[in-house]
Amino acid sequence: MSNKITLFLIIFGLLGFSCLAWAQDYVQVAAEVHMNSRTSEGKYSIPEIIDIARANDIKVIVITDRDTMKWEYGLWPFANVVKRTIEQVSVFKYGVKRYLDQIRTANKENPDMVLIPGVESAPFYYWQGSVFSNSLRIINWHKHILAIGMEKESDYKHLPVIGNKQGLMLPLRAKNIFSFVIPLLIFLIAILCLRKWWMIHKYYRFLKNGAYGLLWKIYGISFFVVGLVLLLHNYPFRDFKFNQYQNNLGVMPYQNFIDYVGRHGGLTFWAHPEAEYFQTIGNIKIETFEHSQDLLNVKDYTGFAVFYEGFNRSGNIGGIWDEALKQYCQGKRGTPVWAIGGLAFDITGDLDAYMKDLRNILLVPRLDKNEALAALGRGRMYVLRGRDSSCFILDKFMLRDVASGLTETMGGCLQAQGAVEIQMSGHFLTAREKSLKIKLIKNGTVVKTFDVNSPFNILYNDEVLGKDGMSYYRLEINSSDLTVITNPIFIRRK
Repeated sequence: MSNKITLFLIIFGLLGFSCLAWAQDYVQVAAEVHMNSRTSEGKYSIPEIIDIARANDIKVIVITDRDTMKWEYGLWPFANVVKRTIEQVSVFKYGVKRYLDQIRTANKENPDMVLIPGVESAPFYYWQGSVFSNSLRIINWHKHILAIGMEKESDYKHLPVIGNKQGLMLPLRAKNIFSFVIPLLIFLIAILCLRKWWMIHKYYRFLKNGAYGLLWKIYGISFFVVGLVLLLHNYPFRDFKFNQYQNNLGVMPYQNFIDYVGRHGGLTFWAHPEAEYFQTIGNIKIETFEHSQDLLNVKDYTGFAVFYEGFNRSGNIGGIWDEALKQYCQGKRGTPVWAIGGLAFDITGDLDAYMKDLRNILLVPRLDKNEALAALGRGRMYVLRGRDSSCFILDKFMLRDVASGLTETMGGCLQAQGAVEIQMSGHFLTAREKSLKIKLIKNGTVVKTFDVNSPFNILYNDEVLGKDGMSYYRLEINSSDLTVITNPIFIRRK
């Protein structure tokens, strides 16, 4: 008898899911974001990642290998000549074209899934201290942003990040001509000095002026060395937007990166805004501090990873995320901020366990790359974390304008005339009943808490803001083994 009940509940849940998909013209597909393959510092190859994802019913995979893993330190005043460079495996070292072709090939070989290319970037780092006093530190190397969805090889090759001169090089200006001309003039002086020495050596070598001739030779060689050093130091004879010797530049390098990716059709997500990283390698310290405040200091990025390192200060109720959403409602921010779940998986741990613990659910009309990117870019998704993340379905989170009957779901904006009805329903794909605490959040404040058992179906009426014009709702759902974070639905008074 219990087996029949279990089967009935599962069929009921699947039917409910199908009805939701039909009613909204959306289906729910599971997605995983932020994984490194062996192209950079990952544990698995792309085919192995696909196999693990398929075993966990994941349909969309966003690969984000490290774009560059290159550190360079040079001594003033000739930092481009007297320097040491360390480079590890990365997309740039592997080859951007090879990397993109690898993902395209995997897409063709796995038509039941969608693979989206991306990179994990550290747009900026800077040096502090001195190599001579053993106080050298590299700051903010682990302050990362994901760039997702760009398709062209040139888009990646010109990413404006430290370690990629093509991306930071400014156009040729008049003053740059001198950085090339001056070494050439010094070479010319060197040639004239050496010619003078040769003439003395050739015609007067038997006279008592050998020291005089040797002096011209020393001059010539000295000028030649200076010219060569200046030529190498000034190459490629351009100025750069910034470099690693300029100390703290605030959010400028990150805003510059976000703007670039946006211009080239990509999405940007802060990878782990609350993560701190401290390490010592030899005599060099690597330091990255918690940087969630940057979510308010920069604009026009797509979103942030609420899990694993973005919940305590950023994604918590009334936190930084809610502040950014309120700024959008008040017209102080041009775009909303969306929450995703990021695995941040490289070489440690078990990817299968990670996928069982964290996933994104995208609402898409059909399974293809463009629709998956649209869902990520427009906030049509929710995030699940916990042991029950693979068996819970949020069947519905919608707002309905009572007067007009119009509805909107996550990522949308409802044009409302007055009262609004919030519709919420969900269930587990298992027979056992579980208790849930559902928090309805409006403009960063919990307006109602529902203590329910699954499956649940809730209707709640509320009034939209009056003169303020725009507001939003989002959900936080908790059980013993599950946390669900939805993206907001906005309301604008007609």
